[in-house]
Amino acid sequence: MKELQREKERLLREIQECSGMLQGSLVTLYRKCGRKGCKCERGEKHGPSSYLGFKDGGVSRMIYIPASRLEEVKKAVEAFSRYWELGVKLSRLNLEIMGLRRRDGRRKGPSK
Repeated sequence: MKELQREKERLLREIQECSGMLQGSLVTLYRKCGRKGCKCERGEKHGPSSYLGFKDGGVSRMIYIPASRLEEVKKAVEAFSRYWELGVKLSRLNLEIMGLRRRDGRRKGPSK
């Protein structure tokens, strides 16, 4: 049981390291501006521009990400993926700690 508790503490420390996370997807767009005579009228779209796409209350949102912040946002999106992965591991570990699942992944049967 002590081993499981140490593993839980390690996972919680790793989760805390993900505190700068952002949920969403990075999207690269090329757009038309709509100005008369602009090169984009002839097919040369403006871009690439980076956006963070995410859901907010069931509504899709996009936030423009300046090129100067792109690497920072990439790392934050990767941190969310890591946070999710660690959360799943923590949940499985909690099943073991509660005695509802064995280390080999099989469910514990009723005691006789």
